[in-house]
Amino acid sequence: MDTGTILGYTAGYLATVVGVFLLYLPVISLLVALLIAGGILQLLLLPFIALFKRLRRRPQPDMDPSWLLDRKQ
Repeated sequence: MDTGTILGYTAGYLATVVGVFLLYLPVISLLVALLIAGGILQLLLLPFIALFKRLRRRPQPDMDPSWLLDRKQ
């Protein structure tokens, strides 16, 4: 193998890598856009999520378990 063949294989390999990257570029950009949109939506809904968690929290019972240890009974 001479130098021209090695350079030809290298150029073909690089052209293949660039072609595959360009082929999948719309899929990669769509995935990145969806991840960014999901993060922005989560940040916008964060105050509402905190509000719903606060409203759904049940109050603590006012039972005092000290009567269980009372020896008078």
